[in-house]
Amino acid sequence: MGTLGGIAIVIGVTLIAGLIAYIGDRVGHQVGRKRMTLFGLRPKYTSTIVAVATGMTIALVAEIVTLLSSPYARAAYFHLSDINNRVNQLQAQQDALEKTVLNSNIVVNRGQLMYDQFLILSPLQTPAEREKRLDAFFDAIVDSANRRFVPQGLRPFKGSSSDPDIAKKIDAVLADQTVQGFLLRGPVLLVAIANQNLFPNQPIHFTFAPYADQVIFRSGQAVASVEVDGGIAISPNLAYGQLTTAVSEVAIAAGMPAYFANAIPSLSSDQIQATVREIKEGHGRYYIVAHAATDVYPHTGGIPVTFELSRNPK
Repeated sequence: MGTLGGIAIVIGVTLIAGLIAYIGDRVGHQVGRKRMTLFGLRPKYTSTIVAVATGMTIALVAEIVTLLSSPYARAAYFHLSDINNRVNQLQAQQDALEKTVLNSNIVVNRGQLMYDQFLILSPLQTPAEREKRLDAFFDAIVDSANRRFVPQGLRPFKGSSSDPDIAKKIDAVLADQTVQGFLLRGPVLLVAIANQNLFPNQPIHFTFAPYADQVIFRSGQAVASVEVDGGIAISPNLAYGQLTTAVSEVAIAAGMPAYFANAIPSLSSDQIQATVREIKEGHGRYYIVAHAATDVYPHTGGIPVTFELSRNPK
């Protein structure tokens, strides 16, 4: 039943209600004029009772006719709760199916790195040089993605950087305001990522994500720290795990691509045990501080860090 059908029902119910009120009023008026009595009541009360009873009878008859003639009305009157429960059940099944499809059949997640290499564009390069480098990078991405994801169920990417339509898209990447803005300050790092979830039998496609290839951390810079109390035996895996996670979060906030923001610790088992022993035998508050081992840029491809036990967080 569409919108017009619903409007027609509203109008019909309104007209029926008006008709019932009119008939009830006229019947009550006629009873009052004839000064009829009911159960010994005064005529004016009798006319009111008759008018109300007449309206109720007409409404009851209308409902019975509606129930007998319309299965929708019967369902609404007697099975509305069952219908609502069924709708909720079907909605829950749909949500579960959609979640299953998204979680189990997906080949590539939106934002996933499509190629494990990156390209750096420099402001010192001419526009022609940048275009040439991006063309070669694009073709390398296509070759790698086809070899990697076609066996997993995706359809291959067809085309190369020499195709006119693709060449226009590559030119659009180079002309992008974000890319041009980054180039005014220094080199730009480009990575290829999936711009949407890719499911089996869908064609491979991707987009470029630009990052300013600027220094993220200077060598020796304190990046993050974790607080521990002296006099207790700490869990090295827990403490250093929390610290490396914090390093990644700080790096991403500073402009490091999430794909390259993994901390690379420079730490031996002897150093770990010495730190654990010093904390256990000490008193008061300690901090395990992570420092950048070198100057870190997005193109570093990770975050080399060293650790220091200190009384200060930085």
